[in-house]
Amino acid sequence: MFNKKQNKPEPTPTINKEEITQQIAEEKMQTSTAVVSEEKTNTIIAKDVVFEGNITSNEQVHIYGTVIGNITGKNNTVKIMQNGHVTGNITSNELWVNGKVEGECITETISIDTNGEIYGIIRYSSLSIKKGGIFSGHAEVKSATKSTGNVAVFKEKTKQENSEPHTPEAGAL
Repeated sequence: MFNKKQNKPEPTPTINKEEITQQIAEEKMQTSTAVVSEEKTNTIIAKDVVFEGNITSNEQVHIYGTVIGNITGKNNTVKIMQNGHVTGNITSNELWVNGKVEGECITETISIDTNGEIYGIIRYSSLSIKKGGIFSGHAEVKSATKSTGNVAVFKEKTKQENSEPHTPEAGAL
């Protein structure tokens, strides 16, 4: 009359320990292998961020917020964006300012854009200030590397000719 369901035990799957061990070893290899990216990276300080400390980077640094500290790099570009503010020293290959910098800037190229302001000491090889840009402080052009080319030789010859006493010939007066 009423059919009762019989509780049949489910078959247990067979486990192959060698397969599981191999899978675990493969997963460990995948997670432990370091992936090195050749892609360049940027350091970005966002608009509402206040960063206190030093930044060292050989890639681009973009400042939208506030940095209280030094920014250092060798072959990098530092960009102080509009409303960005740095209180500290900047050492880089290229500096582009459209915000505000207070401190010493040592770089090959400095560009002060229309909203840019630098207050302090700048040492540079190339400087450009767009209309509206502000610089207040001490500026020093980096000394050019000494050349041993024709110009230096010409200067030495000219010095020697001027240092030799010149006696007028008889009857030249």
